[in-house]
Amino acid sequence: MTWTYSGDPASSDRDAVRFLLGDTDTTNQRVTDEEIAYALTQTANDTYGAAAYCARALVGKYANMVDTDFESVGVKYSQLRENYSALAIRLDAQAKRYGSKGLGVPAAGGISVSAMDAADELSDRVQPKFKRDQFAWPGRDVSDEQL
Repeated sequence: MTWTYSGDPASSDRDAVRFLLGDTDTTNQRVTDEEIAYALTQTANDTYGAAAYCARALVGKYANMVDTDFESVGVKYSQLRENYSALAIRLDAQAKRYGSKGLGVPAAGGISVSAMDAADELSDRVQPKFKRDQFAWPGRDVSDEQL
């Protein structure tokens, strides 16, 4: 099992997943390179989705561990579980916004004005039920008005 991080999340998907997951400390390694490669495979190389996948795996890992207290020293695995669970939820939301399968910025287009005019002139084309300016008062030029 290997663990590598170049310090540049833009250099590879693996480093991007590590960066998003917060697994960048060589002295406190959480997820191996092979586990990240598996998560990237499962999410079709979506780095945000893979980071969320790894965060959920860490939730499962820490779910098996119990909080311990001995005198004034304690280990709270439940906090790790809760934090990674919250991180997975945030990363899922980011995957929907920024990821490769996300919604992204809505865009419309595909038909030019000249193509619409040409389609309107076709005699065998089924005419739409509604048209722009269909209720305009006769004799009134509305082509220059802003709607």
